[in-house]
Amino acid sequence: MSATEELLAFVRSAAPPVEALGRARVELSTFHQAAGRGEHSPVVRALGELSVAADTPAWVAWLTGTSAVLGAGEQPEWVAVCAAAAALSDTADHLAIEEAVAVGYRVAERVAAALGPEHVAAGWCTRATAGTVGAAAAAGRLLALDPDRQRHALGICATQAAGLVSAEGTDAGALQIGKAAGNAVESALLGRDGFTSSAEPLEGRRGLLALMSSAADESQLLDLDVDWRSRCG
Repeated sequence: MSATEELLAFVRSAAPPVEALGRARVELSTFHQAAGRGEHSPVVRALGELSVAADTPAWVAWLTGTSAVLGAGEQPEWVAVCAAAAALSDTADHLAIEEAVAVGYRVAERVAAALGPEHVAAGWCTRATAGTVGAAAAAGRLLALDPDRQRHALGICATQAAGLVSAEGTDAGALQIGKAAGNAVESALLGRDGFTSSAEPLEGRRGLLALMSSAADESQLLDLDVDWRSRCG
């Protein structure tokens, strides 16, 4: 089974342990509080004025993700995951949302580990790149995408996974995290509606990992549920 296939199976069927659900609950609460503090910032107001698709889930994810980074005072680890799940929150109950966030966090963490420190050394912002993939996993979980549609969703978001370390701490840094969330939701919705993408969006010599890291480790995407409980702290 390839790394992408294992990730797809994990997103669809993983049962988050209690510790992961508890963390997801806390992260969602923190996200909503931070988004509330940041929603009146000049950056978010400007985004709202530029809107051509107001109130769509992808746009809401972009706005609230940006707001949360600005309102937090520091960049939360995987805020894009919470923003994507929250934007689709009317599709599921509280437990399903917490499960999606827990799964998205796990995916983001393992993608970040697979990219390794060389990814950051090259100037990429892991919270934006790995966060996009984790957010797409959370969105796909909430939308109950089948494996083929989830694969395409991951591929669509992988083509848009980007962000610069140099932007962190600036308005652009908040913007790129919000955009990661918006791209993830858009990718999940496009995948649901039949858009296609790469069969192996993450691994392989032309996949996301190889292109964005000089020492990518695909094995980090295998056995995602192993030792999950011990990593939830």
